[in-house]
Amino acid sequence: MSLRMAGAAIDLALLVVVAGLVAAWLAQRVTGVVQVRVDDAGAMSVLTPPSLPVWTGIAVWIVLSALYTVPLMAIWGRTIGGWCVGIRAVRIETGGPLGWSASARRWFLLYGIAGAASFLPVVGSLAWLLVLVIGLSPLWDSARRLRGYADHWCGDVVVRAPWHR
Repeated sequence: MSLRMAGAAIDLALLVVVAGLVAAWLAQRVTGVVQVRVDDAGAMSVLTPPSLPVWTGIAVWIVLSALYTVPLMAIWGRTIGGWCVGIRAVRIETGGPLGWSASARRWFLLYGIAGAASFLPVVGSLAWLLVLVIGLSPLWDSARRLRGYADHWCGDVVVRAPWHR
């Protein structure tokens, strides 16, 4: 289990850095415009510059997590974090790659549902607890194969895999 958690931590760090850079770039583009209004008497006033909506960071995170996770898991069965720690997700019945459908379902369960729920009033701030529960679900796998809810839903199992594959 420690390999899965280490891989997830690496992925999280990468996504936080990239999402922060993208959000900062977007904020710079929007807030770089200052409007000055001149009334009939010639008095000038600076209008409050526009800013990004509060939910922009969440939206950036959701989009980036999908663009990062789905293709890598679909094609190689692992993200950069999984590659660094030497693990991969494979189809339980074939041992082959997850494919696009299973990879998208896996992302949706791990991040998509919580991302969408984070926009809801009241419960939105608690939505990321769902990510925590689903992410830690391999810990209470009754078969002791460390398969979490996402693994069961997508029909995969996480195995050790050499880095060179």
